[in-house]
Amino acid sequence: MGLLDNLGSFLGQRDGDFIRLEDSADCFGPGPAILLFGCPEGISDEELSDMIEDGAPNAGNVLMQRIDAASPLFDLTVSEALEKVAREGTCSSGVGADGAVKHSFPVPVLYFSGFPGKEMMATYRIIASEIYAETGGTANAACAKAVPPAMKKPLRQVIEEITGDHEDAIGMSNEQ
Repeated sequence: MGLLDNLGSFLGQRDGDFIRLEDSADCFGPGPAILLFGCPEGISDEELSDMIEDGAPNAGNVLMQRIDAASPLFDLTVSEALEKVAREGTCSSGVGADGAVKHSFPVPVLYFSGFPGKEMMATYRIIASEIYAETGGTANAACAKAVPPAMKKPLRQVIEEITGDHEDAIGMSNEQ
């Protein structure tokens, strides 16, 4: 049984908990914007911008924000965090004065807002492949899209849920 079969099994067990991202044509949330949690610093912002342009050529000016667990955005709701990024363009990323990242998640997360499903998935595939390569095959990035049920939740909670679900899905594939 392959990874896709295992992922299908995982999703089947969690019926109703997930929205098929690729099928969604609507662009919910402010943006287009991408919040990048745990994205390796070895991937430059310029490289990320090029990857976004390749994956979403019709998106226009996509706002991109690297964030870690020390970011002030984490204490906001998803809606407040996305609106702040859309309004201000960038926010403090939780990087200390010495340039070291203060905290990170074990799973990189790409959180999209204001993207149609196909462009979001194309962009995710490009960036996730680069993250995987940059980390020597140790990091498989998770992907999520802003949806109405998540907007009032704290961003920290949503990222923890995405990370947990991703680890569960990957863990199931490793057990086979």
